[in-house]
Amino acid sequence: MSEPDHEPDPERELSKEQSVADLEQVLSDRGQLLGDRDQGRIEQDQARLDSERQTEDPDHESAAKAFDDRQGRLDRAQANQDVNQQAIDHAQTGRDDQQESIDDLQEIHDLPPAQQPKPAAGSKLEQDARDRAAAARERAEAALLRAQASLLRAEAAEKRTRDQTKREGE
Repeated sequence: MSEPDHEPDPERELSKEQSVADLEQVLSDRGQLLGDRDQGRIEQDQARLDSERQTEDPDHESAAKAFDDRQGRLDRAQANQDVNQQAIDHAQTGRDDQQESIDDLQEIHDLPPAQQPKPAAGSKLEQDARDRAAAARERAEAALLRAQASLLRAEAAEKRTRDQTKREGE
């Protein structure tokens, strides 16, 4: 028993695409809030370290090592945060482009049937396919940035372990 052949409802398809775009935006907003929270923590930790460094005896070698260690961790956390923010910004650009396309399609669907454009020619379809491919590439680049952030975290963890092992050996 096959279903009867019928054309897909453009309004329904557009509604589905809008729902996915809205969900992606909500998830991104959550990621931005978490990033903002982490950035605030990094800034507080940096201010606390700077304050402690000013009040501590600069000639005390163990305190200097501890400050340097904490500063290194803060620098790595800030670098990681910067990469994450770059990925969030890049992904937002892709979502903005996608939303603009959805809005354009909605405007076309809202026109009276006599004013709606004729079906696209092959060149228009090819251009739309290129636009979709560019948006997919932007999303892939954002994923690459997130992977690079993970790599930075792994390298920082490896360096911390190496430094700790080196200190324990001294």
